[in-house]
Amino acid sequence: WMACVLIVLGGALARGQYFYAFYYDRSGGQDLEINLLNTMPDPTEVVITAYDAYGKLLWSLKDTMEGYVGAFVQLGRYVPEGKAHWGVVTVESEERLVIGLEYLVDGDLASVDHISQTVPELAPEEHYWLGAYWTQVGDASTGLIVMNPWDEPVACFVTVYRQDGEIVYEGEFLLNPHEASFLDLEDELGHGPFLWGLVDVEMAGKAVVVAVEYYGRGLKVDNITQYYF
Repeated sequence: WMACVLIVLGGALARGQYFYAFYYDRSGGQDLEINLLNTMPDPTEVVITAYDAYGKLLWSLKDTMEGYVGAFVQLGRYVPEGKAHWGVVTVESEERLVIGLEYLVDGDLASVDHISQTVPELAPEEHYWLGAYWTQVGDASTGLIVMNPWDEPVACFVTVYRQDGEIVYEGEFLLNPHEASFLDLEDELGHGPFLWGLVDVEMAGKAVVVAVEYYGRGLKVDNITQYYF
């Protein structure tokens, strides 16, 4: 963008009407191109912010998009590679956006994902569940990334079910503001012909955002923000 403004680290930002969050990775030769599409005729101010795995603010950018205009940011131009340089990116806007995400490995396109759902606001004292598919069959592997997009701590409980309904992993995740945690199912479960099934993420109070990274047969990334129940 031509008229981009770097936000001072630690500065307070007014939360936009629409709040999106998704996974990025700048470790191991990976990168992310963020394509923002304004779905409305009116201009919108947009704020993009990237945090490392521990919740430290790495970079933020504010600009204005005209109606129906698209704009893109390649994260690697602003966030250098680093062992902890992965986790959550948030986008705040005044109008509804569609966000196209192109995940790159060594400069080549590996996976494309779309974000159109905002991070949901949860009703107090209600429980909600995010769900995803996992597989450790053959040479396929699955990594689960659980991210806190908020300015306050959150907690969630992860249960991994095998295809026969057997629980093969469960654990509580306590995340500081903007922190992310990675669960490698290869380390936890290994491989086997019947190692596939449901990942269930139970949350209450504040929503977490989940990304599922499928690797071993290339790379595929799915971001999950909308609860199924």
